[in-house]
Amino acid sequence: MRVVVREAFRAYINMQPEDFQPGQKIKGDTAVRLLRSGAAVDPDDDAAHELAEQLHGDDQEQEETSGTGGEQNPPPPPPPPPATTPNDGDPSTPPAPSLDAPVKDLLAWVGEDPSRAREVLEAEEAKDSPRSTLVKQLQKIADA
Repeated sequence: MRVVVREAFRAYINMQPEDFQPGQKIKGDTAVRLLRSGAAVDPDDDAAHELAEQLHGDDQEQEETSGTGGEQNPPPPPPPPPATTPNDGDPSTPPAPSLDAPVKDLLAWVGEDPSRAREVLEAEEAKDSPRSTLVKQLQKIADA
């Protein structure tokens, strides 16, 4: 996949800042990343055109039907993935992390809450191969 830089910008690629200049041709994974992020690049081959159409097809339809003209705001970020459990409607309560999250993240969410510990413990024990260290720590919290 190839794209051509439309205007100068700086982007972080593999955790390193990289400057891009107008007319510069980018290919491969970097081209995909820049195109997906909405950077100032234009598709330069069929694959890039297809991806751009998939990514921006809905945006173009909205522009055509909105009739507002002028500058358009960038599309809103995608919604976060749904929590694995409801958060009881309390907006101050952070949603539960994915049950495949690292042990430290799950324990941080559970904190000292026995009901959360039981909830995560049940889900972990339902897995084909539950993580024994997580199960032990959750049992201690749930039994408290």
